[in-house]
Amino acid sequence: MNELAGKVVVVTGAGGGLGEAYARHAASRGAAVLANDVDPAAVAETVEAIVAAGGRAAACAGDISNWSFAQTLIDACLDTFGTITGLVNNAGILRPALLQDVTESDMRRMLEINVLGTAACAQAAVGRMREIGKGGSVLNVASGSQAGDIALGGYGASKGAVASLTYSWAMELRGSGIRMNALSPLAETAMASQNAHLMSIQAAGRDVHYASLPPAQVNAPVVSYLLSDAAAAINGQVVRIAGRQLSYVTHPLIAFPVLEDEWTMEKVADAFANTLETRQQKLGLALSSAQ
Repeated sequence: MNELAGKVVVVTGAGGGLGEAYARHAASRGAAVLANDVDPAAVAETVEAIVAAGGRAAACAGDISNWSFAQTLIDACLDTFGTITGLVNNAGILRPALLQDVTESDMRRMLEINVLGTAACAQAAVGRMREIGKGGSVLNVASGSQAGDIALGGYGASKGAVASLTYSWAMELRGSGIRMNALSPLAETAMASQNAHLMSIQAAGRDVHYASLPPAQVNAPVVSYLLSDAAAAINGQVVRIAGRQLSYVTHPLIAFPVLEDEWTMEKVADAFANTLETRQQKLGLALSSAQ
């Protein structure tokens, strides 16, 4: 029950839903938690619940899309607990909309919070972890919608960017003792309720669909594991937890290469007609053929 004893973790978006579940579970396993949310009252309730259960926690409210606040947040963790060993980049927003209905303001806000906020907090946390010199674990939050989904183009793009940042920065951090992974969770939350009216048409367009969503708490043990020393060998991965199923989301890959000494329009046409046309990648989140 003390797998995270001695760990100090920042969890963003911890005022409710998945972030609250992550913060409370990490604290129950021995971590000290600095909980962040844009809503001061909500994050205070999370901290009160952790402390009431015998855990250690403090709050730092603020908007992580403000680049300078991200550094303030990480510094507050050191001021409060003396160190930082983990960051859960959970804060994010969802604004579902079909292509013709997407607004500039919604797109900008999703990118500001989901991408820039994640990047700002990761940079600040890794900088302090490097200074301390004892390693650490950064866990970003991606989504299955990065593979594409109806009315989730903007949100999926923001989460695809999070996955790409994770891959790149994990490569940069190899050998440093600092790991960076991403989580692709699934849960019934206030955010998910914004998308509830679209679930049936989304499910009809892809391989993977769910009759119902699990509670947020189902996802929390995976987060605590990835923050722990037991996950020291896991780096640069997008880990998906979807109810009873734990898996990886694959990295982008080069599939079905056709070789030619020199490409002409005619050879390109032949390559598509004879090989590539019948091997197009499935749209949306798909299951691996290797089960």
